[in-house]
Amino acid sequence: MAQGDLPEILGSNWSPKAKLEFTQPLLVDAAKREVLLFVAQQHDGKIPIVSDIWDHVVGSEIKQFEGPSWDKFCQRFIISLENALVAQVEAKMSNEKDAEVIPRRSLESFLERRNTHFIIDMKLMLRRLAHYMSVTIEQRLEWQRNMTRTRYMDEVLKEIFTEGIATPDGSKFGGKGFRSTWQEGVVAVATALKTNPNSKHDSKPGAGYDGDLVAPMIRDVGLSLAMGDTPLGVMAANLGKVGSNQNGGWDDAGGRDLHIGAWHVGVLPPTAPLPIASATMTGLAFGAWQKKIDRFHVACIGEGASSSGEFWEALNLAGTRGLPITYILQNNQIALDTATINQSGVEIWADKAKAMGFPSWTIDGSDPASWYASVACAREFALEGGGPTLIHVETMRGCGHAHHHDDLYLGNESGTPPGYVDRSLLDYWAAKDPISTHRELMLDLGIDTELIESIEEEERLLVDNDREKLLEMEWPDPKTVTKGVTSITDAETHQDHLSRLQNGTTDFSTAPLDVGESTLEYATKGGWTYARAIQQAMVDIANRYGDDCVFIGEDMEVAGAFGMNIALKNAGHDNKLVDMPLCEAVIVHTGTGAALSGMRPMVEIQFGGFAALGFNALINNAAMLRWRWGADCPMTIRIPLGAKTRSGPFHANMIESWFANDPGIILLAPGTPQDAYDLLVEAAEIKDPVIMLEHIGLYGLRGGLTGWGQNINQKVDTKKVNDAISKNQNYKIGKAEVVRGG
Repeated sequence: MAQGDLPEILGSNWSPKAKLEFTQPLLVDAAKREVLLFVAQQHDGKIPIVSDIWDHVVGSEIKQFEGPSWDKFCQRFIISLENALVAQVEAKMSNEKDAEVIPRRSLESFLERRNTHFIIDMKLMLRRLAHYMSVTIEQRLEWQRNMTRTRYMDEVLKEIFTEGIATPDGSKFGGKGFRSTWQEGVVAVATALKTNPNSKHDSKPGAGYDGDLVAPMIRDVGLSLAMGDTPLGVMAANLGKVGSNQNGGWDDAGGRDLHIGAWHVGVLPPTAPLPIASATMTGLAFGAWQKKIDRFHVACIGEGASSSGEFWEALNLAGTRGLPITYILQNNQIALDTATINQSGVEIWADKAKAMGFPSWTIDGSDPASWYASVACAREFALEGGGPTLIHVETMRGCGHAHHHDDLYLGNESGTPPGYVDRSLLDYWAAKDPISTHRELMLDLGIDTELIESIEEEERLLVDNDREKLLEMEWPDPKTVTKGVTSITDAETHQDHLSRLQNGTTDFSTAPLDVGESTLEYATKGGWTYARAIQQAMVDIANRYGDDCVFIGEDMEVAGAFGMNIALKNAGHDNKLVDMPLCEAVIVHTGTGAALSGMRPMVEIQFGGFAALGFNALINNAAMLRWRWGADCPMTIRIPLGAKTRSGPFHANMIESWFANDPGIILLAPGTPQDAYDLLVEAAEIKDPVIMLEHIGLYGLRGGLTGWGQNINQKVDTKKVNDAISKNQNYKIGKAEVVRGG
């Protein structure tokens, strides 16, 4: 697209391809009511025209719809609505069509784009109704089973938290115990997705698991279970027992993250810094978009976490690139102890997607069928080129933030503390408990009471049996906590440091070099500058990994900062260069998600000082993935830094101390062209996040000389490091080398 172009409106020509069969007729009056309620929610000024067109197209003969008749009606309705919108402008403002609403945007083109967004919203609304009417008894039985399983498991975790389980040191531990009370309807999301609940435990996307991906929050335990996690898996993670899949990849290490997660069935573990999961899922969606993989992504977020800038960065990227993802924003009515009115001034939470240019709508979280219909519609829209959506779920957390919070929130039976929950709000949502209300609906639909009771008994037995298995699981050995912070290193404890200081001796051997002697050789002519070595390394990386490689950052597609991407363009790798919005956090999260997707992303942060904006993404996300649950994250982050550009303080920061003490990041700072080439090529092969700090003063931007006027150009040997990689050997990373005697 050219400078000054308006963003493409994705989905403008979308119409659903699949034909749906209704399981019961849709009455005309009921359908109109739902349509007008949606219009009131999103486009209230359009109520009269929508109502009039509806009545005109329906006529007097149609009383109800089946699947085929609904499809035909929807086509006629949308065409008539489009024509009416055009006629409305012609009738009211035909003489002002060329007037500028804003500079370079005429009234005609402005309203045309507004109406296009409106028509997309209407198509999606009509399609959601169709999905809702296609729900089967079998699906409802599955939802009731999974909701019941979730509730029973929550109750068991509450008991465990209250009573505790004996630990080897004589104390008791009850786990974290996040809860899902009244929010179990999320289980229906999985029914709308492509899943593989029986995949092996060492599976991951692209290697044994080929389904859709979800990023639940702590409130969405039911979604994890519906995707294929087990009550035992969830309980083991909550308690940190050996056998938890959150074990860093070490069978004896025990759970290192007391949240849910089951990557082998497509469930991304959430994090305490709340926006990380949704931003990472955006990166996974980016990976699918870049590689044209037919995969859908679901990112859950609470109303509190939706205040985070990183969540907004994720929405912005998804809207910019049209990623195949839906964001499920749940209004829990309170975030820990912060009321919604202290989170946002938004009228309805669905409005948060408006500024990002993609569709959104609101549903009642107590109705599993609404969850299902919304995600099914969002999935087909995204995978047919429509891009992202946001589903606002109005619901309520019917419990404390976690078990320890119940008394403060709901109140203790003794009256101390009394609890601060709004009792009228609590009563309203208690009456909408999805498990009991859906159970009543199934009885009304003719499902036998004995069948429902047998499901409840089976689920109770399953959870109780898993509880017994949990009690038999071993507690982890504390010494395992240091294992596997990267694929090439374990961490050291403070005791290790103290022992080395108190008892260690240094083995002085003959120095490999005399004082002042150096192995470094520089070329007076024909050598590569530091910058050229990095450029050639990137070209060789792109050649090695092909479509699995992508280079992301700011201003990448023209030349990149300091022209570092010109060599990639000259080598024919334009398609691997992707401009990102100016949001360092989501740039890093995107690289992390792409790496989890099986790619080899190379992220560029333009200047060292800007890395502070991506600090959470680097430290709390990328650096912790392997230690938390054993995930490979083969991402390289290039960061030019340092002075000698005469660009002021924020372009000259020296930031190595920010990252040097984080055990999950491999930190490189090459000082010569040979090291720059070798280390970058090797970094791209390592299955961990690697930060490569490139001092701008070394680039050779001044006629091939450094910022200090020195020649450090070298004839770079490209063979040795590539030979080592082909033999699956480490080359320089993790090894010391003496280059100057002292």
